[in-house]
Parts: sequence; C-alpha cells; structure tokens
Amino acid sequence: MKEKVFRAALRLMEAIPLPIRAALFELVMLLVWAVDGKHRKIGRINLRIAFPEMEDREAARIVRLCYARMGTAAAEFVHLPKMDGKYIEEHVRFEGVEHIRRSEQERGLGVLALTGHFGNWELSAHSYGTVIAPMAFIVRPLSNPAWDRIVTERRECIGNRVIRKSNSAKEVMREVRRGTMVGILIDQNVDRHKGVLVDFFTKEAYTTDGIARMALALRVNIHAVFFFRNPKRKFHHTFRVGPAIPMDPSAPREEEVVRLTRRCNEELEKVIREDPTQWLWFHRRWKTRPPGEPDPYREAR
Repeated sequence: MKEKVFRAALRLMEAIPLPIRAALFELVMLLVWAVDGKHRKIGRINLRIAFPEMEDREAARIVRLCYARMGTAAAEFVHLPKMDGKYIEEHVRFEGVEHIRRSEQERGLGVLALTGHFGNWELSAHSYGTVIAPMAFIVRPLSNPAWDRIVTERRECIGNRVIRKSNSAKEVMREVRRGTMVGILIDQNVDRHKGVLVDFFTKEAYTTDGIARMALALRVNIHAVFFFRNPKRKFHHTFRVGPAIPMDPSAPREEEVVRLTRRCNEELEKVIREDPTQWLWFHRRWKTRPPGEPDPYREAR
C-alpha cells in the first residue's frame, strides 16, 4: 500500500514542470532550514573546521543555500526519467572524459571514480550513463524497502547499476573487469576499523580506504569526478573528470593505502574550496576521533 502511495505521489510531482517543482521543493527546504536547528548547527561546525577564517554571516549564507539546493536536487531527481540524451546534452557540459578513456585503454579495465555529496551527485551518474556509457555506483540502501525500490528504479532507468554497500567489493571488481566505471563516495565519516586517519581541511578525518585498496588490488586508476551546478543557471551543470591519481603498486601496501587515501581527500577538498556552496555540510564528517580527542559536535546534540 505504501509503495502505491509513493508511486502516485511521484507521478503527481512529475506532472509539474521542473522550474515550478524546483521552486516548491526549495520553499519546503527553506521551511526545514527555519526549524532544523540541529543540522544548521552541524553545518556551521563543519564550516568552522574547514574554514576557520570564514565570517559567521558567510557560513550562515552557505548553510541556507545548501538547504535550498537540496530542494533543487530533489526536483531534478523526480525528473530523471525525462532527462534523455537531448536534455543532458543541453544542460550538462563534460570536461576531462578523455582521462577515463585513456585509463581504460591503458589498463583494459574500468576505472574507479572518487566523488562525494557535491552538486547533484545523483544527476551526475545519470548524465554519464545517458551520454557516455552506463556506470555503476555504490549506495547505502534506504531504510524503507518500498522507497528503496522506487529510488533504485530511477537510478538504474538508463542502464546504470546500483551496488549495495554491504556486498560491494566483489561487485565492484566484477564491474571494473567488465570495463565499467564505478563511482564511490568518499566523504562520509567511518569508524576507526573501516578507514584510515588522514588530512581533510584543518582536521584529520577517518576516511574510507576501500577505494585505495581496490585500486591497488585490481591495478586500476582512480579519477576524481565531480558535478558542478552552475550558480547562475541552476539547471545547468559541469561534469568534470580529473587525470588519474598517481599510485605506486610496488610500495609497501599499507603505506600506499594511506598515501592514496590522503590524495583522494585532497581532490575532494580542492573542489569544496573552489565552491563551498556545492558540498553537503550536514554530515558529521569529523565525528570519529582518536582515543581521548573530544567530539567536535557536542554542541549539536
């Protein structure tokens, strides 16, 4: 019953033109911004860690804009089935895809795309899969099974493939060996035993080392892939690919895992510094701390 209600609601929203739908969703998210003191505070703490020199007024502007853009991204996600090749070619500019092609030709395998919750990351995969080639990406299943099925259908509607995080390693290896690009979000906090402590802005952060381990094991390249929303034309985007991140498979494995993970964080930090308004600041990125170090989010409890 719930699934039927969700699908009916989606059909209703799909009938609304994208600009009007986006305006409505943005308004809803600004209402959320007005009452959601907890996540506003988390966003401000994160910005204080990343940009200690930033004035409070600018931090408040960024946090508010992040809420509004979540509404824009949600409106675009509803629109995904209507975003065909013509739409993508008119709204998305691709930069650096030749780097991926070069890695594929040199290695005879797919590549690993490091990315994060930056711009409209859902539309990023859809755009690449529609115009360039189907890709795969790792996701965390949603808690509601009905909603998870619906969201997965939209993510896979043009031939992309969702990989469940719980059994991702084998699936990633299978896709890479098929020549598929696999997207991996690296900007979430992880427990100590699931990652390594490396630099991220002004404070070290436990970061997943899975992408580094898979790249070294499979001898495949990692490319930074980020999706920039045009601040002046909000439904227009740039899909940007960076060159392969250098790695040394002959180096001591654990040392190279740490070094490569640090380089991945550097790529993420670089794009966030370029436009801080595009990253999702509401996640407790620096939550896991070394023993004895205080929780930076105590005031947001």
